[in-house]
Amino acid sequence: MFPADLVFPTSVCLRVTRRCNAACSFCQAPNTSRVMLTVAEIERIVAALRERGVATVKLSGGEPTSRADLAQIVMECGNQSVKPVVITNGISMHASVLSALKKVGGELKFSVHRPDSSNDLVLRVPSYQRVLAGIAASRSRSIPFSVNTVIAPGSTDLLPRMIGFAVEQGARKVSFIPVVPRGRAQARPEFEFDDAGLDSVRSAIGELSARYEPYIDVRCIDIRKRDYWIVENDGSLWLEKARDDDDVLICEKSALMAL
Repeated sequence: MFPADLVFPTSVCLRVTRRCNAACSFCQAPNTSRVMLTVAEIERIVAALRERGVATVKLSGGEPTSRADLAQIVMECGNQSVKPVVITNGISMHASVLSALKKVGGELKFSVHRPDSSNDLVLRVPSYQRVLAGIAASRSRSIPFSVNTVIAPGSTDLLPRMIGFAVEQGARKVSFIPVVPRGRAQARPEFEFDDAGLDSVRSAIGELSARYEPYIDVRCIDIRKRDYWIVENDGSLWLEKARDDDDVLICEKSALMAL
């Protein structure tokens, strides 16, 4: 049975695929499964989430733009009066997706981890100019967008540079995400924060948030501090924690879709 008394957040992530056109070494959701929900299944899941007070669905992956039917998924969210937010690396922004987002009042989150062509070293694919083109296409259509940046230990010097990049590009918000030992990152000791390192990052982001408040919203998204609600690519609903082994299954797809 679906836990009917469970209080949902207003925003839930929906992983529409695990396929990706990049290969970030700290990827939290590597391509370990080819399973994908159909558009009809996504429509039912979004309807179920809406009934439980969810107002925003973040369409993520993998890389959601790898789905040829992403524009249709965006429209289905809008038809359910749920705001779709596409989380993308920006490499392949299709006009159909942008048009759908514009039509239903959706948004974009661009995952950009360096403010210059060295971003290619993170994604491990030559792509920076395409990322800039994707951001420009969103900006030209007046589609609201923000920037997500994963922060690894020892990279706090990137914080003000990424804020400058986000302001220059016209983003309304930049969110810094201290890397957690999930997915590919769990096998990479260089991505393991100690307590002092985490405190330093959080403190720096707090100071920068206050300094840049007139220009842009600066936030820290630390999954260690809060649970992350996510519908996986197989339709199951989870509370995602800082480590894969600590994740909590709420319900399987069949229970989620049962209204």
